[in-house]
Amino acid sequence: MIEIHSNLHWQIEAATPLAISERLAHVQHCSPFAAGLLQRYPHWADELSQAPEPAPATLQELLNGQGLDAALRLYRNRSMLGIIWRDLCGLASLDQTFAELGMLATHCLQVALDHHHQLLAEKHGQPCNAEGQPQKLVVLALGKYGGGELNLSSDIDILFCYDSAGECASTGRKPLSADQFFTRQARAVIANLAEVKEEGFCFRVDTRLRPFGDSGPLCSSLAAMEQYYQREGRDWERYALIKARPVAGDLQLGQRLMQLVRPFVYRRYIDFSAVEALQEMHLSVLDDARRSDRMDDIKRGPGGIREIEFLVQCFQLLRGGRETALQTPSLLAALAAVKELQLMTEDAVQGVHEDYGFLRQLENRIQAQHDRQTHQLPSGEDLERLARAMRLTNVGELQTRLAEVRSRVKQRFESIFPARPEAEADPQWARLWRKLQDQPVRSGVSIEPEPNAAEPTPLELFLSALQRHAPSQRSRRRLDLFMPALLSRLHRLELDRTTENHIFDLVLAISRRSAYLLLLVQHAAALDRLIELFARSEWIADRVIRFPALLDELIDPSLGSQIPQMQDLQQSVKRLLSSAPDTETALDGLNYLKLASTLRIAVTQLEGTISGQTVQATLAALAAAILRGTLELATQELVARHGSFASTPQAEANSLAVIAYGSLGSGEPGYDSDLDLVFLFNEQDESSSGERSLTADRYYARLAQRMLGFLTAMTPSGRLYEVDTRLRPNGRAGSLVSSLAAFRDYQLQQSWTWELQALTRARAIAGNTTTGERFSAIRSAVLARAHE
Repeated sequence: MIEIHSNLHWQIEAATPLAISERLAHVQHCSPFAAGLLQRYPHWADELSQAPEPAPATLQELLNGQGLDAALRLYRNRSMLGIIWRDLCGLASLDQTFAELGMLATHCLQVALDHHHQLLAEKHGQPCNAEGQPQKLVVLALGKYGGGELNLSSDIDILFCYDSAGECASTGRKPLSADQFFTRQARAVIANLAEVKEEGFCFRVDTRLRPFGDSGPLCSSLAAMEQYYQREGRDWERYALIKARPVAGDLQLGQRLMQLVRPFVYRRYIDFSAVEALQEMHLSVLDDARRSDRMDDIKRGPGGIREIEFLVQCFQLLRGGRETALQTPSLLAALAAVKELQLMTEDAVQGVHEDYGFLRQLENRIQAQHDRQTHQLPSGEDLERLARAMRLTNVGELQTRLAEVRSRVKQRFESIFPARPEAEADPQWARLWRKLQDQPVRSGVSIEPEPNAAEPTPLELFLSALQRHAPSQRSRRRLDLFMPALLSRLHRLELDRTTENHIFDLVLAISRRSAYLLLLVQHAAALDRLIELFARSEWIADRVIRFPALLDELIDPSLGSQIPQMQDLQQSVKRLLSSAPDTETALDGLNYLKLASTLRIAVTQLEGTISGQTVQATLAALAAAILRGTLELATQELVARHGSFASTPQAEANSLAVIAYGSLGSGEPGYDSDLDLVFLFNEQDESSSGERSLTADRYYARLAQRMLGFLTAMTPSGRLYEVDTRLRPNGRAGSLVSSLAAFRDYQLQQSWTWELQALTRARAIAGNTTTGERFSAIRSAVLARAHE
């Protein structure tokens, strides 16, 4: 089962302890399905009363006495009775019920998978890849199964995948291709689980979410899956794959598949291209909820479970590429990440969590009545049973409570997206834009009534560049939505040519990634803010043009009113490093953090709400946080390869300290300042602890080089900093790192006057605290000594 990272759990119901007979009567009244099982297997009541935990009989024991079909169904029914018993008697939390249902499904699926693999291999030989290596199926779970949130009578959404094309080993009497083998195996597993027999069914199985749906192959190779999602994958499939996870079979293969599809599901940048698709899905969910037959449906009706799922998964699709904490199949874990990232207020997250818990518990107790996959509120006697199962006094109290929950959920759901942009009040700009699109670019085209024909106008230059660029059909549709609004604003504001050129340069840049056009269409205030900032600051204009991902910051209403504090910056760096799956992702995240933070600082300075001194202090704090982050990344890599010098597990892994000189050392950097850095270490006699151990000087030289590589590496979000290390002892001719003793001797005996001047602005800024303190003592001693 997946781990649920949430500190908001539904507690086990604080009900008055009941005698076994009272519990039995309560369960039989609330669940005719459970009553029927107890009537058919009366000894199960004794088992429940003695140990109300998961079924004592194992599936393997049942298999020894009867066929797989009967054993699976008997095991499932016995386990379901225990789960219903614990739920209705208040002996298990909703989290625990989810976990037990998921484990039950996975156990039954794995047993069936192994059983049929063995039968087919005995007949046809082991399926192998082209290199002759044996291979097995992996089963991926989607939907509530993938999220670890199965309900009491849920179907299971699954995909089947195998490694690669091949054939069965020649030992089989009737060799098959790997594809034929795995397809037969998958069909047999589905039949074992889903067919209704005398003992009922085990789990309903749905495979329609596979590539090409019902018309596609039941099993696909890893390469075929990758190719499909790269070329054919649709937006709703991204939404579905959020909840994908390997559950049975070759789990390592499943993890490889998840790595392959992750870029399809989670885009590197905040994905406003998904806005259109999500809006369509949002309207579809909304329209479906309004159907007359949905009013009593607590899943698909107004204010139902589906609306909460959509709310959370919107955050995952839009921001999951950058915020890896959102890359989870669990709704609860995603909701916890939404809270941690402050995408919703803490009170709002708490409300969503509680409403979701109520609806899911209600759903379970509806389905517990007759073991049917229904989300419809019952009527008559079953409705009274439901009120009693929910520990409410009567049907009226149940209906009141449910109405309150659904009203809150509906309100949150309908506020996910802002209203769709209305048509321009004055259609002249739409007509002008269409006219410009329909005719060749000519000299003097302008939004002004009397353009200066002596030189090309900004609009003329933009149109010429746009024709050369030849945007896609999708980009043109989005330009048709965006440009009339832009032209209207430019005409009204009468900006200078430089500003207009900057704005059109940005439009040209984002027409290649036209999702950002949607952002500005959706958020008119962001467009107004962009124009204002471009008019006031060429530095901001240049930065946003180079890195359009910064447009997302314009949506935040707090932009310009507050700047990040040192503690916030350190927490952001820590979160990035802990959640990034690899170094490349971590570096890209650090680069974006720097971009976004410097933009926020610049806008706040423009607003006049902070002083120049505060700006410098905040830029210095940002650089310090990033230096510590890159040093930690470099240390992790070096420790993995060469061990460390830590004497105890609690000690710092190494003694390297990063010393800042120049403007950073004095706490006065500018927006584009480079970093003057010196690296010092505490000399040690021993080598590092790893198998490929290094001496201290070589170890710290590699560590500093790796850190410098991270600081200066070019990523999609730019480069962190230009770094100058020439202030180290002996400059370029000297070693990149120095021991404290060597540094002290140099400063006392060989340093030039200008080097002593540079030392006045130096301070330890990252790395080993003890080494940093010893540097400070050396600095004080050198600067305080008498000079002739």
